[in-house]
Amino acid sequence: MRAGRGLWVVALAVLGLLTGARAAPVRTDTPETLRAEAFEAAQWAMASDAADALAKVSARFAQGDDALGRLAEEREALIVRRDRLERALERHYASTDPADLTARTRAQADWEAATTRLAALDAEIEARFPAYSDLTSPRALSIEETRRMLRPDEGLLLVLVNPEATYVWAVTRERTTWVRSEALTEARLATVVERLRASLGATAAPRGDDVDPLVFAGRQPVPFDRGESWRLYSELILPVEETFKDKTTLITVTTGALATLPLSVLVTAPPQGRDADPDALAATSWLADRYALAALPAVSSLRSLRCYLVADPAARSEGCPPMPAAGPRESDPVRPLQLAAFGAPLLAGAPGDPTRGAATADSVMAGQLADVRKLKALPYLRGSRLELETLKARYPDAVVRIGAEATEQAVRTGDADALSRARFVVFSTHGLTAGSAAAEPGLVMTPPEEATEADDGYLSASEAAQLKLNAEFVVLSACNTAASDGRPGGEGLSGLARAFFYAGARSVLVSHWEVSDAATTTLITAAFADLDGHAVSDPGVRARALQAGQRAVRAERRWAHPAYWAAFTLVGEPG
Repeated sequence: MRAGRGLWVVALAVLGLLTGARAAPVRTDTPETLRAEAFEAAQWAMASDAADALAKVSARFAQGDDALGRLAEEREALIVRRDRLERALERHYASTDPADLTARTRAQADWEAATTRLAALDAEIEARFPAYSDLTSPRALSIEETRRMLRPDEGLLLVLVNPEATYVWAVTRERTTWVRSEALTEARLATVVERLRASLGATAAPRGDDVDPLVFAGRQPVPFDRGESWRLYSELILPVEETFKDKTTLITVTTGALATLPLSVLVTAPPQGRDADPDALAATSWLADRYALAALPAVSSLRSLRCYLVADPAARSEGCPPMPAAGPRESDPVRPLQLAAFGAPLLAGAPGDPTRGAATADSVMAGQLADVRKLKALPYLRGSRLELETLKARYPDAVVRIGAEATEQAVRTGDADALSRARFVVFSTHGLTAGSAAAEPGLVMTPPEEATEADDGYLSASEAAQLKLNAEFVVLSACNTAASDGRPGGEGLSGLARAFFYAGARSVLVSHWEVSDAATTTLITAAFADLDGHAVSDPGVRARALQAGQRAVRAERRWAHPAYWAAFTLVGEPG
């Protein structure tokens, strides 16, 4: 209901803005007030699960009560269970097998029990922690509130895609611009994004003497369509870009098909030369050169990140509302840890085609647990080991689990304390996308000899959501970690990103396609080298670290194609 109402209000506000008509006979609307109303209505239309996860964890953090944390975690686990049971019921109802009747009856009873307990939990949270309920009630930010949340070097780009047009807002501390593009209808934008995505990813990167012979060998080249990318930039960003003059960090909030395309691949000048020519690619002007980029699931995520997910009250944004009264914390402060990292799982597959992913989670599942034999057959990732060994050398104060030690049991229980204290958290492994069945997206760990509920070698999104993190930066150095959770119409950031936000991350680095093992090693190690060269309080420090990592990959001529360097997006606080 909320999204539908938002689209209707957007339509009314935009109509008034374009025609100068009054929205109501008792009030005269100016272009400025209509633009402000449409800005807020657009946010209602773009409400997302990832934004909701950020709001919930920030509210729990602000409340400062471990009892609330336990209730909130039980609530999240119940929601996951309820949704899983709903998917199971759909399969049972569609089946004509008599055996499914018994399973359907049992699943129905379990669903009703989970729903009843969920309602009771909501009532208890409302009664005991009213501030939490207030903080988690989604509310759009006004243009003025957004301006106060932004830093001097930042701009915010909000893009709402509708069937008949695309609406774009550009906001900085000083200025606001709004445009409507009738050329970019929902259908046309989906076609353009699909065309560009077809020339990205492991199956699209070009091959030849200048390409890493261990990567993408024998696959057909698909040159990246820089002309199409330039046209998209010209219609989407160029009309409002004067607003971002002198800004170095660009925060983006997008919707629809555009959420599946990293805006770093937009070309900002008419391309020269042939698309398949590595020298022409190396000379191309990309949006990633102009700005350090970060994405947010919603504009309101600025408030979550900069008002409530802040340990030091002095570091809160000047635009934050007064803090709610916090309850007493039940534990003493713990010693922070620089890094907790896991990866390079022991796998038996040949590393001859080293990309960090497989098709879907369905391909490795056997009922509710992963099939250990199928996990073991995945390719071993040599670059992941090098990446983690480099990080281990960089951070002596670290917990780094490589190979046999990189187990699901270590992540969920053995190293839970280290994870809860770590400033940086890294997973360097295969990432699997959700499939058509109940299988969730997740990360591959070293498989055990026999799968159990405690450890089947696969850290699913719902299991990741139950981790306890206090991390500035979670890096999912794997394939397709920005993908949807597999629900019909699932949003682009509703899977693993949502899970790690709920666990307590301030920012998450995720990928949009299969990534090269070797190129990703270069990107991640260069990003952390840049991160360590700047103070934690530097503006946009994590977004600029990703920018540095991308430049390090592009510095090698064989990796000029954006399939190698553009897959990763920083979601959350840019730094």
